[in-house]
Amino acid sequence: MTLSLYRASRRLLALGLVAMAVLAPSAQAQNYPDRSVRLVVGFAPGGSDISGRIIAQKLSGLWGQSVVVDNKPGAGGNIGADIVAKAAPDGYTLLLTVNSYTINTVVYRNLSWDLQRDFEPLGRYAISPMVVVVNEQLPVKTMGELLAYAKANPGKLNYGTAGPGSAPHLSTEQFAHQLGLSMTHIPYKGSAPSVQALLANEVQLSFGAQSAFDAFIKSGKLRSLAVTTAKRQDALPGLPTIKESLGIDFDTDIWYGLMAPAKTPAAIVRKISEDLQKVLADPDTQNRLRNAGVVPDYMNAQDMGRLIQRDVARWREVSQRIKLTLD
Repeated sequence: MTLSLYRASRRLLALGLVAMAVLAPSAQAQNYPDRSVRLVVGFAPGGSDISGRIIAQKLSGLWGQSVVVDNKPGAGGNIGADIVAKAAPDGYTLLLTVNSYTINTVVYRNLSWDLQRDFEPLGRYAISPMVVVVNEQLPVKTMGELLAYAKANPGKLNYGTAGPGSAPHLSTEQFAHQLGLSMTHIPYKGSAPSVQALLANEVQLSFGAQSAFDAFIKSGKLRSLAVTTAKRQDALPGLPTIKESLGIDFDTDIWYGLMAPAKTPAAIVRKISEDLQKVLADPDTQNRLRNAGVVPDYMNAQDMGRLIQRDVARWREVSQRIKLTLD
């Protein structure tokens, strides 16, 4: 073989290897998934996994492969996140992600994972607006009256949450800071005890999902004053936002999405994100999510990444200000 033919063959081989490297992820995504997918939920059955099971069932139907929900509760969801962070980055182990993970990644001292370093966002599929709820005995009916009462009674207004480091906890702290209020945090071990404390007037105020308070609001034992999102919610048309009530820039909610281990091929990330959008366009999916107490609200992988970046920065600032750390 002449030197020129040898060099030409080497160039062809190199070009072939480059072409294979370029085409391999695309082919991998076209074949994905060719076996069962595991959706890890870091919480006990009956909570976040209700909406997750709806999404899993719909993706399973679209893919022709089972999507198995695997509950791994414990440590505020951190056990489940650790499992996925250490899984192979091939798209076959996913994490049902709620925005509490953006808090966990900044308040827990001994985490083995970092939300932004160890995961790839795949897309958000729903939100759960929080509402501001007060005990019926509190003499306020609007956010303006609540603000006036809190300013006139510094330190005397107790607010309850499902525990330190929860989304309602830091959201309420952010609210109090923006308005210069002094309120006392009373944490409970779970949502149900915190609601009972509000009913018993042990605490006078709570931020939380509407579904947790709905029956008591309808019976008149609790009073809802506002939603915490930037815009009014169709499911709660009579409730104004905090922003329009008090004129402050306030926007927080509980959101749900999917993530994969870091270094999952971009083509697979794109396929899952696009397929998530497809199943969310299905009216049956939307109705089932609403019946589960969440609002369908798709966000693609890139926008979810920006949402995570915003929330991590926001909750880091709040947690540092109130000196919150968890083991």
